[in-house]
This record gives sequence, C-alpha cells and structure tokens, in this order.
Amino acid sequence: MRCCWGELMHLPNDVNEMGVVLSRVNNSCNTAPREPVNTSQTVSSICDREVNSTNSDHSSIIPIKNKVCEPEEVLVPALPELACVERGYITPLQVYNLLNAEDGQPALYDPYYMLILDCRSAERYKDSHVVTARAAVTVIHPELGCLISCIELQKYSIILLYAEEGCSPVGSVKARADSPDLQRCFFQLSDLGMDPIILLGGFSAFSALYPFLCTSRMVLLEPERYTLTIYPSEILEGALYQGSASQASDYRIIKNLHITHVVNATANSPDAFPNILSYLRLRLSDDAQQDLVKALPLASSFINTALKGEPAGRVLVHCSMGKSRSSALTLAFLMEHRHWSLLHALRWLKERRACTAPNINFLQQLLTYEELLFGSRLTSLDEIRR
Repeated sequence: MRCCWGELMHLPNDVNEMGVVLSRVNNSCNTAPREPVNTSQTVSSICDREVNSTNSDHSSIIPIKNKVCEPEEVLVPALPELACVERGYITPLQVYNLLNAEDGQPALYDPYYMLILDCRSAERYKDSHVVTARAAVTVIHPELGCLISCIELQKYSIILLYAEEGCSPVGSVKARADSPDLQRCFFQLSDLGMDPIILLGGFSAFSALYPFLCTSRMVLLEPERYTLTIYPSEILEGALYQGSASQASDYRIIKNLHITHVVNATANSPDAFPNILSYLRLRLSDDAQQDLVKALPLASSFINTALKGEPAGRVLVHCSMGKSRSSALTLAFLMEHRHWSLLHALRWLKERRACTAPNINFLQQLLTYEELLFGSRLTSLDEIRR
C-alpha cells in the first residue's frame, strides 16, 4: 500500500473539524459510462477504513486522525492517451465542452462565439439539430457562394460544420461522396480564409451521446441563448464531470448526465439530492489557509470507487464556480488513478475545462501530493503557472 493520509472509521452523521462527510445511498441510476475508466493498476491512498454494515441507506465516513506513513510503493508516471483524430475534425466530446465552456459567463451566450452550420437537408435540420446551429444553406449557398460577408465570418471564434455522419479525411473521395454539401461548404470557407472544423461522426454521433443538446428550435439571438442550460465539463468521457454548485443543484443536468455520485467541495452549498445520489461533502474554502491534506486522497478514493463500481457510476465534482477547489480534487484523482504528473493532469483538465484555475496554495499542495505519489517531484511551479 502507498502512504495513508488518514485513518477512517464509521460514525453517526456528523462533521469533523475539516468538515468531511461521506454519505452513501442506494442509487437507481445504473447507466454505464461510454468509455470504461482503466483502474486496474490503481490502489486507494486511504488505508485503515472501517465501515460498519447497516440496513440504513445512509452512513458517514469521517477521518478522525491525521496519520502520515512512509510509502512502501510509489506510482510509475504515465502519459495521457490522446485520441487520434483526422486533421480538420473534432470529436463529439470536444464539441460538448465547447458548447458548455464558460469563464465569467457561458461562452455560448455570445452570438459570435461559435457558428455551427448544419449541412444536412432542410427537413432533417427542422426535425432536430445541434443547439444554436443554422442550416448551412442560409449561410453558404452551394451555387452562389457566401451569403454572410467575410467581415462577418471573421467575427466568429469557431466555425463548426456537420453532416448526418462522416469521419473520412477532409477532401477524400469518400468524404466528397458521403457529404458533398459539407465538403463544398468546408472548402468555400477555407477559400475565404476561414479555418472551419468538422464534427467527427456527424449529427448522428453527437445526438446519440448528447440528445439534450439537440433541438428543433432555432436559437440564435442573445435573449434566446440566455435561456440555454449550460452543463458541467466532461473530463473523462461518460464518467467524470466538473462544474459549479448551481449545476449540481439542477436536477435536469443530473438526470441527463446520469450522475450517480457528487463531490461537494463548497463551504456552504447543501447537497441537493441526498436521497438519490451518493455524496462526499468536503467543506473547503478557496483561500491560502485551506489545508487539503485529507481532502485530496479522500476525494480521489471516492471518485475511483464510484467509477469502477458495478455498475460503474458517473461523478460530478463541484465547488461554487467549478474553477479552483473542484479542480484541485479532480487533479488529485487524475494523478493518483491515471498516474499522470501534475503538469499532464493540468493540461488535460484545461483542455476540457478552460476556466480551470486552482489557487496558488492548492497548486503547492498538489505538488507535494505529486511527490508523495511518485516518490519525486515531476512538475515545477513555474511550469504550471505559465
């Protein structure tokens, strides 16, 4: 076993001086993740855990002693395995995270954030399309060319195209045969100096994973955009999510993402659905005095146990805004159970949640945690503050 950061024992529902409570309930959300999480080489960093058997649906696991042991075994660093995607394409998960990106306010509220062009037939568009998408024919006419001025097009940060299906290399004979309208649109935009991207697998792949982000409504103007639900970021596909307290209290979000477990890292926000979800409550403050010595391994163990359960659960980690406290806990899990250095874990997280921003105190404690897990410091503070 690696180092033990805390002794645990079963006590009645209560909170210790660190404000750590874990409640367990029977859960009926049995949807398995789309991509299994590899946990075969991991070992929990929490030792000496005792949980009394009980017929009750609720129990609490509370660390009562701060015990630090010398590690007998250290982790071997691993590199994240990145999906191989053809140039010019973007995966459904990446599109999901782009649609739900936020920093201060949701990016999707900005009409010029992302131009999404549905290159299918008008009938299919009317039936259902990705939220905020436009029918491509209203923007890029197959015969007449661009109906939006180049100046207007240049205002968009992202231009996304999709057909019904498709994953062949852009410009290939198969791609031109499968989705001629999309290919024509892609090269028209490219000739105008734009840099469009194509949804891998098309609408069918995206709607199968995220039907709640598809609609028959046309949502374009700012007032309409402000009515949209913004979802937590997806960190591990179909398994681990990170977001805000308001998202954690929205039952529609919980239901649509099939969340079964929640790590609540806020100081004051209550657990929203204690009767149907399993919670780990960590009453943390986002400041220079907050000690994470117990929180990091406890959250890491809780997440890992949920993801490798039978059936596998889905975990939402949240704090108030989903930036600092929740990021520190997610990073600890990625280091311990994916065997990634803090640098690689932070890069992975920021690619999926751009507003990730653990405070300097948390970063320093994560560096210490990295050294404990791997036996040496793999990341420098300068590297992760750039």
